[in-house]
Amino acid sequence: MARRGELEQGIRGLSDEAAVRALMAVAEERGVLTEASELASRAAELAAGVDAADLEAYLPEGAQLAVSEGELARAVLEYAARSDDLAGTVGEAVAYARSPMDRFDPVGLPVTALVIAILQTEVIVKRDRHGKWSLTIHKRALRDSALGKVLTGLLSRITGGE
Repeated sequence: MARRGELEQGIRGLSDEAAVRALMAVAEERGVLTEASELASRAAELAAGVDAADLEAYLPEGAQLAVSEGELARAVLEYAARSDDLAGTVGEAVAYARSPMDRFDPVGLPVTALVIAILQTEVIVKRDRHGKWSLTIHKRALRDSALGKVLTGLLSRITGGE
């Protein structure tokens, strides 16, 4: 396994497409593709559960709201690489994403759904008895800037701030 600094540098060097491939590989390894697929099918309902007007209060100073799928994927990979239980998986996923494409990846899920599924302990999506979706984000101490980037990008993608 590459040292943490080398891994983070490798993640930053991924193209948007490769970063999404690596994120998909992490989701597959974690066994959350089914959950991500379910979330993807409910994307419009999920977006309705987030009030875009309230987002600015949660954004770090100077943060931009619009992020690409590749930027969000890289942010999640960097965050996951800092976790002892995910660092090895992320390293393997980055190596896979950089390898020549020898096979067709049939699963194409939105990055937003993959992020929520991978960060299950940080983001909780639930539906109340009236059918309305809600999104609860567990925010760690602000010293974890990697998570801040992830949550900012996630909220951007959910609310359509492309």
